[in-house]
Amino acid sequence: MKITPKGAEGSDLSKIVQNDKKAALSRADKDATAQRAGESARVNISPEARELQRIAELARQGDQLRSAKVEALKEKIAKGEYQVSDDEAAKSILRAEVTRLLEKK
Repeated sequence: MKITPKGAEGSDLSKIVQNDKKAALSRADKDATAQRAGESARVNISPEARELQRIAELARQGDQLRSAKVEALKEKIAKGEYQVSDDEAAKSILRAEVTRLLEKK
C-alpha cells in the first residue's frame, strides 16, 4: 500500500468522514428513540413485590406512630395523669411469660 499526503491510495478520506458522521447520527437517533420508548414503558410489579412495599410502608408508619405514642405517654407521666390499669398490667405480664415459655420449646 502506498501512502501519500492525502492518505492511503485508493481511499477517499472525505467519504470515510461522512460515513463516520452518518454512523454517529444513526446511533444518536437510536439512543433518542430508545429514550422515548423508555418514557412510555410500563413496569409490572408482582403481587409479592406490592406486598413487600405495603409492609415496608406500614413499618415506617408504625415507627412514627410508636414514637408519637411514647411522647404522649411521657407527657402524661410528667403531668401525673398516667394511670395503669391493674388488669391490663396483669394481662401484659402473663402474655410476656407465656410467649417466653413457648419460645423455649
